[in-house]
Amino acid sequence: MGDTNLDLLVDWNNDGDFADTGEDITSRTLSVEWQYGRDYASQLMGKSVGGKLKALLNNESGDYNSFNTSSPLSGNIRPGRKVQLRAFGLFPYDFTFSFSKPVWTGFLDRITPQPRVNGVNTASLEAVGPLGYLNQKEVQVDQTTDVLTGAAIGNILDAAGWPSGDRDLDDGQSTIARHWVDRQKTLVALRGVEEVEGGFIAEKPDGSIAFQDRQFRLKDPQTVSQATFTDADGAALGYSFIEQLDPLPFIFNEFEAEVKTFTVGSLAVMWTLSETGANSPFLAPGQTRLFIARHPNPDSATKNVGVALWTSPASTTDYTANAASDGSGTDLTSSMGVTQVKKSNAMEITVVNNGTIPAYLTKLQGRGLPIESDDPVRHVASDASSQTEFGQRTFQNRIAFSDIDEANDWAEYNLSIYKDPIPIMQITFAASRDADHHEQAMGRDISDRITLVANRSGGTELGINADFFIESIRHVVSQSHAHWITWRLSPATGYSNFWLLGTSKLDSETALAY
Repeated sequence: MGDTNLDLLVDWNNDGDFADTGEDITSRTLSVEWQYGRDYASQLMGKSVGGKLKALLNNESGDYNSFNTSSPLSGNIRPGRKVQLRAFGLFPYDFTFSFSKPVWTGFLDRITPQPRVNGVNTASLEAVGPLGYLNQKEVQVDQTTDVLTGAAIGNILDAAGWPSGDRDLDDGQSTIARHWVDRQKTLVALRGVEEVEGGFIAEKPDGSIAFQDRQFRLKDPQTVSQATFTDADGAALGYSFIEQLDPLPFIFNEFEAEVKTFTVGSLAVMWTLSETGANSPFLAPGQTRLFIARHPNPDSATKNVGVALWTSPASTTDYTANAASDGSGTDLTSSMGVTQVKKSNAMEITVVNNGTIPAYLTKLQGRGLPIESDDPVRHVASDASSQTEFGQRTFQNRIAFSDIDEANDWAEYNLSIYKDPIPIMQITFAASRDADHHEQAMGRDISDRITLVANRSGGTELGINADFFIESIRHVVSQSHAHWITWRLSPATGYSNFWLLGTSKLDSETALAY
């Protein structure tokens, strides 16, 4: 990839740098493609996804064969090694100064050798972005109350073990009355908060994770277009391909928002050990056993959704032990040592037999304050004119809000944008076209604002001349070193007519954002 101004690096020995022998694999790279951003170019329907990188490597040396013990990488071709793609030199044909920056960072997923009887032996390297990497983990987050969405995102990343220095989180605009995560995949948990906020979880080119709240794009520099791509003859920036997606799937003229509140109940038994009588757990002297009290359980018909506070198990009240499994014989309860770790929907109870006599655990229960789900309230905002023209098209928010005012604001806010057709666009251009296009290819990021013009008479004639936000980015660099970039774009105009402090005139020029 020498004349593409890209370096591909892998931290094979996992020491935190790319400086060791064999970690710069640029000269072995035949082609590479990478992508990141939303799954749909829609601020309403598009969700954050893990980025991907795929590279084709020359493997004539056999270095990338994981079972080749003579390879200098033997034992180090492992999932999770950091992978980084860097761009060097701001302009493709000017090497008078040194410039290098990451354009994609992630983690090795797999390397698949592709030997050839006739031809060059190659290997396919595949890597995933930070979100895809974290989604391999299942997280549990203890309950917090009245927490801003940015803090909730931080709690999830903490539970996943993501470094605090590799994140850039907005505080958020919404407050979650009660937030906890009970054994969810990391990305599922993050998306839940993302939907509450109406924001976006973004992967940054340097490998950090950002949380952009719903007002992120209403502030500088997102309020100003950074570049204009047009179909006009002789323009500085143009595109080779353009596509308009069908706008009908993105029309919604009725928004439903659910409001759910909770009540903390009185102290009650949340969990009971089902093994009793002849099945009572046996503990030899010095033996330790772990029990997990979980509430609610999958078969529970209760309205309880969690536990506000677990009570530490008390001797005799919550646990008993006897010399016989049926509860007869010597009472050995005082010989039991009991400790616990309390979590939102579970309490880990560790029991050790500190005595000299074998014991049966004949009773064990967990008590706490249940969180009871109140009857939900549903708010609906609709537009009759849009329904007459396009039919009723309903969008149901899957995430419950904490109060009716925010539910109403969310519904009215989105109704004002999506009740009419909006353009969803995709453009492709060549980075190798000239220095200006290369600079845009390497410099633009998710949420950047650009102007798109596609109305040239005798040309595209799409009637498009408006600002858009970049929602996803895909690069493809072929073996011939052709470098193509595809952006999926959502319209900025619907999100630009909202009131900004010290800038706009409320009601005369703009509407109030929530």
